[in-house]
Amino acid sequence: MPRLSLTHFGRDRRGLAIVEFAVIAPVMILLSCVSVDLVRYIFFLRKVELAASTMADLVARNDTGKITQADILSISKTQLVIFPEAMKAARDGGTSVWSLLRWSLSGVQFRTLPTCTSQCTYIPTVSWTSGQKRPCLVPLQAAPNTATPSPTTLPSDTFGPGFLVVADIVYTYKPLIAQSVVGSIDIAKSFYFAPRYVSAIAFDPSGGSTSAFACPLS
Repeated sequence: MPRLSLTHFGRDRRGLAIVEFAVIAPVMILLSCVSVDLVRYIFFLRKVELAASTMADLVARNDTGKITQADILSISKTQLVIFPEAMKAARDGGTSVWSLLRWSLSGVQFRTLPTCTSQCTYIPTVSWTSGQKRPCLVPLQAAPNTATPSPTTLPSDTFGPGFLVVADIVYTYKPLIAQSVVGSIDIAKSFYFAPRYVSAIAFDPSGGSTSAFACPLS
């Protein structure tokens, strides 16, 4: 058997491609997995945005100035039409879709202090709320426009005179591949619309007041 020197071994290129593949393959597989979850996350993000904007827009189209619990529940179900993937995720996970897709619809009235006559500061308070609900009797705080949505805040550029319809959705996203590493991720989106045809929208309790109700006056 011929003897191989270390110099000859170092110049031997046989099997080099297999070694390179063994080194690169895990990295490429990891990048592919991350890409799948990233694309899926962006898709779900867009769905949550569309569902929230649709709910807020439907309420803002109200032309009677009144909304009932039945109206709100009917509008809330549009999420399932826009976002059927949430129902599939709930079915696959053996849970309720509303445990993954948490929502609220609220009406917010901006008021000023009675003593104010000019250059007033507008204070937003919740007039009615539903679903996961926003807090009653607590003035909502201004937050940067880029801040994560919160039940107790509104973007600073929404402050002003009038009435605002607010739709909030939080969806619990579970990655397909990276879940064991990052766990579940909450995707939170809120949309804000002024009523289109009336100055304000009041809650009408004639349709019930269990999942939706008017806030008491402060």
